[in-house]
Amino acid sequence: MNADISLQQQIEQAFNYRGNVTIAFKHGNPVEGFLYNREFTNPKIPENNFIDVFLKGSGEPVRYKINDLQSVALTGEDLAAGKSYAEWLEKQKKK
Repeated sequence: MNADISLQQQIEQAFNYRGNVTIAFKHGNPVEGFLYNREFTNPKIPENNFIDVFLKGSGEPVRYKINDLQSVALTGEDLAAGKSYAEWLEKQKKK
C-alpha cells in the first residue's frame, strides 16, 4: 500500500475493493479477509472507530479498532475486475 496515503484512505480503498485485503496491526500478526464495513463516526474519539472484516478461510466476521491498525493493503484478486453490468446482461439473455 502506498505509504503516502492516510490510513483512512487505505480503509476507504479497501472498502470499495471487491477482493481480500491484508490488514497489518501496530502490534501482532497481519490478517487477510474481506473488509465489508467501516466506521469513522467520531474523529475526536478515534477509539470508537472500527472496521469489520470477514476473515479469509473461515468467513468469520471480526471487528478491529482502527487505532490498532498500521495499514490496509489490497492483496487479493478483485473478483469483479473486468466484469461489467452490460456483460452480465448479455449472459442473462443467452440463458
